[in-house]
Amino acid sequence: MSVLFFDCFSGAAGDMILGALLDIGASEAEIQACLGALEVGEWRLDVSEVDKGGFRATRAHFSIPEHDDLSRTYPDVVESVVSAALPDAVKASAILAFTLLADAEATVHGSTRDQTHFHEVGSADAILDVVAAFAALHLLSPERIVTSAVATGVGGLAETSHGRIPVPAPAVAELLATHSVPTFQRGSTELLTPTGAAILVAASDSFGPLPEIAFERVGYGAGRKDLEHPNVVRAIMGEEAANQGSEVALIEANLDDMSPELVPYVIERLFEAGALDAWVTPVVMKKGRPGLLLSVLAEETQASAAIDIFFSETTTLGLRTSVVEREVLERDWTEVDVEGVPVRVKRGWRGGRVVTAAPEHDDARRAAQAGGLPLKEVNARALRKEAERRP
Repeated sequence: MSVLFFDCFSGAAGDMILGALLDIGASEAEIQACLGALEVGEWRLDVSEVDKGGFRATRAHFSIPEHDDLSRTYPDVVESVVSAALPDAVKASAILAFTLLADAEATVHGSTRDQTHFHEVGSADAILDVVAAFAALHLLSPERIVTSAVATGVGGLAETSHGRIPVPAPAVAELLATHSVPTFQRGSTELLTPTGAAILVAASDSFGPLPEIAFERVGYGAGRKDLEHPNVVRAIMGEEAANQGSEVALIEANLDDMSPELVPYVIERLFEAGALDAWVTPVVMKKGRPGLLLSVLAEETQASAAIDIFFSETTTLGLRTSVVEREVLERDWTEVDVEGVPVRVKRGWRGGRVVTAAPEHDDARRAAQAGGLPLKEVNARALRKEAERRP
């Protein structure tokens, strides 16, 4: 499965994301042809190679002959995208990005989505940045998009048409909070712009660490500012290997003369020693005596440590070992909000799609206690929200 990973160690802006996608092979000519369908006045896309803190990077910049300072409303922006002859996937993703941002702006200003006025985000170059980024993603066609934790500045002020506002911008902070995007602080300069945040949230299937992939292409998209660190977004394209069956050790022992009270401690010791799984099954042994079957799965390199624990912590005088095939799904985590409490959801992937998902129990329990809800209702809400975020 092809995976695209955005490494946002210096935040992100629309032009940085576009530059990174061009750098890993998205066709500039095809992007320009796609943008020709937009009616936003005259524009020119300038693509150049620059140096950012020692990194070679691609700078993508839209030049507007006469500065477009038009304050467009959310419906204006949506209409300009809807009416353009764009690929359906590009159109849908761009509208989603602007909708997410409009909802965040509406929350900050106490208005509604349709009353939202985009200032910098509504300018022609910002609209072009968003549509161009999704056109590039459409051309590259990754099966899955993952984004790292995103660097933001905190404590500084940014100059906007609204005047000086805190960093990160209020709408950006709202967008990050609403969609549980992991972040970290790097300085006080604005690193994450509204267009950058909206593109990442709309495009990403999940946020988290780099998946296990075989690197194929790496690209760098340059930011406008020169900072103490390389001001770039890094895009990594690679192939995630299909899940293969692996051989693991199955270790088992029948126990009929051991206090059941000791079993939880034994299982705890086994997990500390690296066991993949451990469980107990009630069995009937010779002469009709009730007993317990203790079973453990472990990597072959950890089998010896598990066997030592069997003999030191249980009453068994012998055990059985065998080699079994183990099939696993690729897994990742996403985070949703339930009653104001972040709830992590573990997802299992097969064939490029999510086939199972489960809320983290401790997170769901905290949300249930905070909202006075049944735990099963919290689980249902978390799964529903996770499903709504899938592409």
